[in-house]
Amino acid sequence: MSETRVKEPDDMSMTAALPPGVTTVDAASAKVLSILQRRGIDPARAGLTDDRADDPAEYQAEVYWMAWRNSLRRAGLSDYLRYRLSDLGQEEREFVKDYIDQHIEVRQKQREQHKLHPDQRQHIRPLVLNAILAGTVGAGKTVTAVAAARYAVERGLMARLVPHTLYLSWLRPNGAPTGMTATQVIEFYERCDVLVLDEVAGQMDGYATNFVRTCTYDLINARVNSNRPTLFTTNLSSEQIIEVLGEALYSRIGTRAEVLEMTGDDRRMPKTWGVRRTGSGMER
Repeated sequence: MSETRVKEPDDMSMTAALPPGVTTVDAASAKVLSILQRRGIDPARAGLTDDRADDPAEYQAEVYWMAWRNSLRRAGLSDYLRYRLSDLGQEEREFVKDYIDQHIEVRQKQREQHKLHPDQRQHIRPLVLNAILAGTVGAGKTVTAVAAARYAVERGLMARLVPHTLYLSWLRPNGAPTGMTATQVIEFYERCDVLVLDEVAGQMDGYATNFVRTCTYDLINARVNSNRPTLFTTNLSSEQIIEVLGEALYSRIGTRAEVLEMTGDDRRMPKTWGVRRTGSGMER
């Protein structure tokens, strides 16, 4: 069996084998292989029953789980894969569960509408589109968002996470992950059912550049226009978001949004230290 190494966006270290008997790949086949790889599926085993569930729903669940897992890996948050709703406090758990449940219900109603004649269909959209987890450093915002997204995946939605600054870095010239273009990166995060945009405007001092504002606005605006839910985590207040990203972006982030403010001691419990100068040198 001839093999070729293919870098794919969901798992950049994946080695994919061509299906048995295939030694060359035409344009159409290459596109199919690319789709399989983006979904975390080994093309050489895609047709085997021990690699793919016979039940379509089970197969979809496996694809969504791999997409979520690989999303955390790309973000450098593989350790967060273990978090689920049961790890959250009651307030956080109820907030994000209600948020995701609402979107599950809307999705089910939309499917029912699609069974009707176009003239009979009603436009159904969620009352709360975006969720904003805002608070101090180490308050557990990312953990809460990860647990919410995992719950969404378990309920049958495609979820992905990307830190804001990492997403922007991928859109710069030659900055996209191996095997992807900037356009593919944009589509990757615009089109998933649930997106966690982590640490919005993190590590940005003062006014953001036009590049940052434009790329961020395009992502959020596309998701708002298609009624796709986004969970934002940030250490900044709404006033600071306006200062850094501008009024237009603040308006899109806050569109039909609910806010969970999370404060408290830094859960990472960082050690403190101090050094003071004396006339003869430095003392601890």
